[in-house]
Amino acid sequence: MTPPQERTEPITAADPARSDPARSEPARTEPARTERVVPDPARSEIAELRAENDALAAELAELRTGYRAIAGHTRLRAAGITESTSFRVEADGPDNARAGVLTTPRGEIATPAYVPVAGRGAIAGITPDEMIRLGARALTVDLHEMYLQPGPEVIEGLGGIGAAMAWPAPVFGDTGVGAIGRQKRTRVTDEGIAFRGRLDGSPHDWDPERAVRIAHRMGVDVAFALADPVDPAKPRSAQQAGVGRTGAWARRALIEHAWQTADRHNSVSLWATVTGGADPDLRRAAAVALRTASEHDRQEGGLGFGGYRIEGADGAARAHLLRAAVGELEADRPRYLAGVSDPADLFAAIDAGIDLIDGTGPAVAGAAGTVFTTRGIVDLTDPVHRTDFRPLDPDARWQGVPNRADEFTRAYVHHLFAANEGLAVTLCTLHNEHFFVALAAAARRAMAHGGYPGFATSFLRGFGTV
Repeated sequence: MTPPQERTEPITAADPARSDPARSEPARTEPARTERVVPDPARSEIAELRAENDALAAELAELRTGYRAIAGHTRLRAAGITESTSFRVEADGPDNARAGVLTTPRGEIATPAYVPVAGRGAIAGITPDEMIRLGARALTVDLHEMYLQPGPEVIEGLGGIGAAMAWPAPVFGDTGVGAIGRQKRTRVTDEGIAFRGRLDGSPHDWDPERAVRIAHRMGVDVAFALADPVDPAKPRSAQQAGVGRTGAWARRALIEHAWQTADRHNSVSLWATVTGGADPDLRRAAAVALRTASEHDRQEGGLGFGGYRIEGADGAARAHLLRAAVGELEADRPRYLAGVSDPADLFAAIDAGIDLIDGTGPAVAGAAGTVFTTRGIVDLTDPVHRTDFRPLDPDARWQGVPNRADEFTRAYVHHLFAANEGLAVTLCTLHNEHFFVALAAAARRAMAHGGYPGFATSFLRGFGTV
């Protein structure tokens, strides 16, 4: 029997890589295998069907809009309904400044005029009768706030916003999209704005048509069309997209406005909003597009825009930006500006050709204990006024009619703030609202007599801003 042979290998020099584990090469890893994805015919077909459905829905929406436009215009002509407001210029001042009269079914407003803001339907304990006695001839409400609480159905049931507030004069309805746009969960698309309610976080969707319907239900005299709340700090591309979206929404709002007016036979006037941020060219383009849309709508039998709301601006370029928009609008249409906070802002707006000016600044300042006087701003919470026995504004005679805040001294109102008494806020807010209403009225009188430039310069010098 032959013994088994041993397996032998030729003797060679030692291989360092094999003999020294520390110097061995790392193990090779095979590349990951990628499986080829085979298209699913069913998924592709579903995607195509969805695209076709979206296109069909868009086409149907366009046809429906066209039908409502034609039908609405036809019904307006048949009923003989025309634009509910009118505006006439009575005097021209320097630059673009002018004095005029806005006529509405619920009263006239001599312009330039300051319009107090009653965002939620009231102003810090001030009655409507007091505001009328002080010279206010219109108020502005926040439709977004009134929509959330108490709701359009309640306001409509009360006979409209004027009856609900016991306010006998015109009411402007601001959509409130500025505040909505600042909310983190707000989403803006070409269709409209989706946002969460401030009170309970409930979801809401506003499109141009719904904003118009809400304004008609609440019975405001002037409704502002929905506008894209683009952050002014965003780049030009975003501002340009916002201008285009606002223009498209305004055209849709005109169609719904015609339909609602023909259906309800009410007297709401629809005004467009000129946007464009800090770019004067975009503001000009926005104004031209809106003016053209208004003219086209009237030619087709619609009501067009009764006026224009101009987007506010901050900084040294404010006057230039306002003029850029105003210069492209019809002279026989009033212009409205929101967000004025001090006398310099008010005069800058008037100089640029703005007719109606609002702002929450007077109420905000009053709540903080700050009052506007002929000689500047006074903080009544400052301990220096603890023994200041002067009235809130010693030179308030220029305002004409007195208000109940004039009966109190700075020392006593300082005490009210220290004691956390609500009357303190009411008195300061009343004083501030009266200050701005009277200042705009004084500017109008000066313009009518040809002395506006001197009046504005003298007032601002005394106020401490010249």
